[in-house]
Amino acid sequence: MDHFELLGVTRTSTTTEIKKAYRKLANQFHPDRNDAAEAKEKFQLIQKAYDIISDPQKRSLYIKSNYTIITDPREIADSFWHNALL
Repeated sequence: MDHFELLGVTRTSTTTEIKKAYRKLANQFHPDRNDAAEAKEKFQLIQKAYDIISDPQKRSLYIKSNYTIITDPREIADSFWHNALL
């Protein structure tokens, strides 16, 4: 799952918006406040997502590694067929 989707924010969200979304979800799924079986696991996922996208350097690397912008679809097709025919 995408870290931005998990926290309910967009890629262009500010640090303050990310922190606010994290705190809301952390309070909701914190194991001390939520007795559900999946609460602990969900809380850990929320923490990991926040750790990555709250730090500007980690966020930049995450965006670069997980979001590919295709400028020309023919490049992808040409690459696919080139590799398939070798």
